[in-house]
Amino acid sequence: MRSLAISVSILLTSLLGQQATSPPKPAPDPGAFELGETQGTGRTKQGPRPVGGPAPHFADGRPDFGGNGAWYPGFGGNIAEAQWKGAKSADKQVDVPFLPAALELFNQRVTSQSKDDPEAQCLPVGVPRYMFDPYAFEIVQTPKQVMFLFEGDNYLWRTVPLRANMEHPKDVKPTWMGDAVGRYDKDTLVVDVVGFNGKAWLDQAGHPQTAQSHLTERYTRTDSLTLKYEVTIDDPGAYSKPWTTSNTVYWRPGFQLMEFICQENEKDSAHMLNHQ
Repeated sequence: MRSLAISVSILLTSLLGQQATSPPKPAPDPGAFELGETQGTGRTKQGPRPVGGPAPHFADGRPDFGGNGAWYPGFGGNIAEAQWKGAKSADKQVDVPFLPAALELFNQRVTSQSKDDPEAQCLPVGVPRYMFDPYAFEIVQTPKQVMFLFEGDNYLWRTVPLRANMEHPKDVKPTWMGDAVGRYDKDTLVVDVVGFNGKAWLDQAGHPQTAQSHLTERYTRTDSLTLKYEVTIDDPGAYSKPWTTSNTVYWRPGFQLMEFICQENEKDSAHMLNHQ
């Protein structure tokens, strides 16, 4: 299934862009979920998607984003659309407030069929793209930080320190993933991110990100099987005003992350259209 997800991702790139107090209810075999259905009907091969139980919490009241399994975003190659090409039944269609130069760059990436996509060159995809790409991930929580462990997307981990004042260190060094700090707001993890190097794409469609980008992410486990993700993008280097998009991520019980090394025996990028 994961090999198919990776193949779908590369193909679409070439065509364009400690213990929970409330245990989750059992669900059908995790392999039953269809690729991309997190953006579609919510059905599985075995019928309607199972209904989750109460969202688990730690004894101190914090939301628990972990368990025996992993989260799976499915595939949403364009974060401004509910599906890659959009859909009449879409639950969202974002009017992206492009600045002229950013719109020109976005269109260039589309017409060149994403030949310069960093992911296709085994480079990190950055934030928020990893929440819309077809790779599983786990969330590990301690009292002082939250860690994201990724199966794919050319980056193995992300660390979010927890600070009540949400202050970033001074003189942040620009990186692909940016500098993140977080805090809990009742059942939601709020993450503030700055310090980007401006090299990542926001999604496979090619929405630009600049070094001026400031993201506000919100993670809410609405039930034992569902994670709601929302991100507000404030990037005056590319967009005239902040804009918000979201995704629904599903829990796959018993799912274990596999080793994924993009650079190892990599043969796909040479076959991408317009690759030079």
